[in-house]
Amino acid sequence: MRDMEEQAMLEGYEEFGMDRRTDEEMMEACPICGGSLAGASEQVASEHVNACLDGNPTPLPQPKPPAALEENKEIDGAEVGKRFAKAAVPRPGQANPISFGEKTSPGSSGSAFAKLMSGHAEDTAWAAAAAAENASRGMPAYKRTCPFYKIMPGFSICVDAFRYGAVEGCKAYFLSHFHSDHYIGLTANWTHGPIYCSKVTGSLVKTQLKTAAKYVVELEFDKTVPVPHTKGVTVTMIPANHCPGSSLFLFEKAMGGGKTHRILHCGDFRACQAHLEHPQLSPETIDAVTGKTKHQKIDVCYLDTTYLNPKYSFPPQKDVIATCAEMSSLLNQALISNDDKEWDSLLRRREGGAPSTSVSKFFTTTTNDPPPPPSKPPTPTAPLNAFTALSGNPQPSQRNRLLILCGTYSIGKERICVGIALALESKIYASPYKLKIVNQLDDPELISLLTPNPQEAQVHLASLSDLNKENLISYLEENRRFGFSRIVGFKPSGWNYRPPSLKSLNIKADMAPGSVPMEQLLYGKAWRSRFRKADLIPMRGSTKEGVLLGVPYSEHSSFRELAIFVMGLRIGRVVPTVNVGSEQSRKRMKGWIDRWIVERGRLKGGRLEVKEGVDGREEEEEEEEGVVYW
Repeated sequence: MRDMEEQAMLEGYEEFGMDRRTDEEMMEACPICGGSLAGASEQVASEHVNACLDGNPTPLPQPKPPAALEENKEIDGAEVGKRFAKAAVPRPGQANPISFGEKTSPGSSGSAFAKLMSGHAEDTAWAAAAAAENASRGMPAYKRTCPFYKIMPGFSICVDAFRYGAVEGCKAYFLSHFHSDHYIGLTANWTHGPIYCSKVTGSLVKTQLKTAAKYVVELEFDKTVPVPHTKGVTVTMIPANHCPGSSLFLFEKAMGGGKTHRILHCGDFRACQAHLEHPQLSPETIDAVTGKTKHQKIDVCYLDTTYLNPKYSFPPQKDVIATCAEMSSLLNQALISNDDKEWDSLLRRREGGAPSTSVSKFFTTTTNDPPPPPSKPPTPTAPLNAFTALSGNPQPSQRNRLLILCGTYSIGKERICVGIALALESKIYASPYKLKIVNQLDDPELISLLTPNPQEAQVHLASLSDLNKENLISYLEENRRFGFSRIVGFKPSGWNYRPPSLKSLNIKADMAPGSVPMEQLLYGKAWRSRFRKADLIPMRGSTKEGVLLGVPYSEHSSFRELAIFVMGLRIGRVVPTVNVGSEQSRKRMKGWIDRWIVERGRLKGGRLEVKEGVDGREEEEEEEEGVVYW
C-alpha cells in the first residue's frame, strides 16, 4: 500500500482513499518528483517534467510569496465544481498563423513580401503564446488560452491540450501518450469532448485518471478512420517508438480541386527507419489506381524538438540495450566465479569522472514486506542456480547473487530491463503498482517476465528518480536475505550525453546551423554515436558492492535523428513543440530546421536515401556511398 500511495502521489493523482486533486492543482506539482510548479509557465513546467522523466531534474521554481498564497487556499467541493463547469465552457484558442494557402518551405516560390509577412505573423504568434503562458502562471484551465501550436489549423482538432479545458471550435481532443506533461488537465471530471488515443493510452486514462469511458475513443494503429464532426478529417495513428502506446497522428482533409491537406503531429517520438518507410509518410508511394510512383508530402509537421541541439547525439537504443545486457552478464558470471577482474576494470573507469545526479529520497519497492510465495517452485530434477525461483532461505549456491536495479518511469524505459533480464535468464520484479501499470501495456514479452516476488528475480524495476548511491546500497541491504551480495543500478537518460568522438569537433549547444557541414552530420562517423562496454563509466560514489551506471538510453529522437527525419520525408513546414518558450531557442531551432529543408531540396530526386545501420558494437561493414545510416 505504501508503494502504491507514493507512486500515485508521484503521478499527480490520488486513488487510494485520498482526495483527488483538481486539474489546476495537478498542474502545479511535478507528477514525477512531486515538487511544486506553482507560478511556472507551461514551458518551464514541461522542461522540468521532461527532465525528471529522463532522470536529471531541473531546479524547481521558487514558491510564491506569502501575499499570493491566497490563490492556493483550500476550496470546498462546490467551488471545485464551479471551476470545472467554467473549464467546460469553450473559449477561443490563440489565432493560428499557419495557413495552407501559403508556400511553406523555405525554398518554395512566392513573393518575398508574402514570405516576410508570413514570418512576421508567426513570430508574433510565438511571442503572444509565450506571453500568455507567462501571464497565466498558476491559473486554472478556464483562465488559460490554448496556444496555436496545439491546435491543428482548419481541422477542429487539438493535441495534448487538456490543461486548457474546452477549446472553442475543437471537436476532437487527441492524446499522444500517457506521460503527465501531455495529459495534465485530464481528470475524472473531463466532459469537454471525445479523447482519441491508442488502446494502451486509453486503458491508462480510464483506470489511472478515472476519466469516463464514454469520452475515450481508442484507435487502431495504421488504420485510417474518419474523425466525426470535423468536416471530413481522417486520422491514421502510427507507432511513435517512444513509450508503450505512444502515437504519431497523421491528419488528412480533402479540399477542393483534388488537393488533400496533411498534418503530422509527432507528440514525443524517437525517429526510426519504420517512420521513413511508412506507406502514409514515405516521400514516395505507389498510386493504388495507376500503379505509378508519386510524391507524397506532409504540409505541416508538429515536431518533438526535445533534443534539437547538436550536443545531443546519443547512440541507438539497440546499442545501449545490448551493451547493458552484456555488462550485466559479465558481472554476473564474474560474481558466480569469485573473479573480480571485470568488476575492478569497470570501477577503474571512474577515474575519468562522471556527472553527479540529483534524485529523490524515496524508493517505490515493497521488499521490506515478507516475500510472497514463489509463483512456480523448482522441479526436483532441476539444479538450483541464480536463475531458479527460490523458497525459504537461499541455498549455498545462491548466496552470491547479483541484483540489477533498472530505472523506469511510469511507462517507458522497459526495453532495457527486458534486454538485461533475457541476458541473465531472469524474471523481472515489479511492485504491485508497477504490475498494475505494466499489465495494461500490451507487451506480452515484458508481461511474461514479470513477477511479484523479489526473491525469484535478479532484475528489479525502480523509479528512475530513486537511483542514487545511498538508495542503491539501502536496497541491497533490504534484499540480502534473498542471497544478493552486490547490486548494479542502471540509470537510463539521454540528457548530458556527449559522444567522445564529438569532443574533437568542439560541438556546442549554441553553435550556428551553418557551422556543421551537412555531409559531416549525415555521413560522418563522428556523429553516428555508438555505445560499447568501454563507454560504461560508474557514477560518483560507486563501489564494488554497489555500482551505479548512467546510460544514454533515450526514447526521444537525437539531434542527428531529427535531421534525418526532416530530410528523409517531404515536409513543407515544421512547427516545434518543445523548448518553445524562449525566443532564442525558437530562432536556433528554426535555423537548423530551415537548413535541413533547404538541403533536402538540393538532394538528387529531392529525397534522402536512408538505411538501417549495422550493429555499432562490432566493426562496421562497408557502406554504400551516398547512403545515410541510422
